[in-house]
Amino acid sequence: MKFTRSELEMIYQYAAADRAATVAGLAEIVPVLKDPLTKAIVENTIDKLEKIPEPECSRFIADTKARFLEERDNSIRQRLAEAKAQAKEPIMQGHDLTGFERYLPRTRHMIVVDILNNDSPVGCKGERYRFFLSDEGYKNARASEQRGEAKIRSHAAVCCGSLYPDKKPGIDR
Repeated sequence: MKFTRSELEMIYQYAAADRAATVAGLAEIVPVLKDPLTKAIVENTIDKLEKIPEPECSRFIADTKARFLEERDNSIRQRLAEAKAQAKEPIMQGHDLTGFERYLPRTRHMIVVDILNNDSPVGCKGERYRFFLSDEGYKNARASEQRGEAKIRSHAAVCCGSLYPDKKPGIDR
C-alpha cells in the first residue's frame, strides 16, 4: 500500500505501540481539524492503516517512526557539520558594507584582506577585514601584500557607493 509523505508524517507524529493506539490517536484529532486538506490526510491515513494486518501494521508504524527519527538526526548532524565549517571562517571585521566609508568621494576600492602575520599594522594573524579605500590606501594594501603581511582575498572598484567586483565571488586571488 502506498502512503504519501503527509500520511507518513501523520503516522510518525501519532505513532504508538500498535495499530489500535495509533489509529485512536489519529481519530481523536479528526473532529477538531478545521483545514479540509489536513482532515482528508488524517482520514486517509486511518483508512490505509486499518487495511494492513496487525503484526505487519505495528512493524510498519515502528519502521516509519524510526525512519523519521533517523532523518531528523541526520539533519541535525548536517547542520552541526555546516556550523563547524562556518566557524572555521574568520569573522569579518573592518568597514561595514553599508558604512559611510563606502560613499566617501575619495573611495575607489573595496578589499577583503586576511592578515598573515603579527607584523601587520592592521590586525593580528588569522583575522579578516573589509576596507573601503582611496587610491593611496589601496597602494598601501598592495605594498602590505608584497611584504607578506596580508593577503587580498577580493577586490571591487567603488564608484559613488556602487561596487564593481573584479571577478566572481568565492574565487581566491
